[in-house]
Amino acid sequence: MKHPGGRPRKVVTSGDIPQQDYFTVNEAADILNLHKHTVQARLRDGTLKGKKLGGIWKIYRDSLANDKERPNLTIERRDEE
Repeated sequence: MKHPGGRPRKVVTSGDIPQQDYFTVNEAADILNLHKHTVQARLRDGTLKGKKLGGIWKIYRDSLANDKERPNLTIERRDEE
C-alpha cells in the first residue's frame, strides 16, 4: 500500500544516475542514499519499478530519478454539513 509517510526521498535527477539500464538493490541503495531493505520495500509496494529475475531484483533506471512530477498524496477532507 502506498502512503505519504516515511522519510522524504533524496532529490535524484537523471544526470546523477549512471548510464545503465538496470541496477541491483545495493546499487540503487547507494544512489538513493537508502538502506537496501528500504529499497526492497519500495519495490514491493510499487514506489520503485523493477523486476525479479532468478531471485535478484533488477531496478529500472527511470524509476530511480525523482525529478519528475509526483502526485499530491494528501487527503482532502470534506466539511460536514
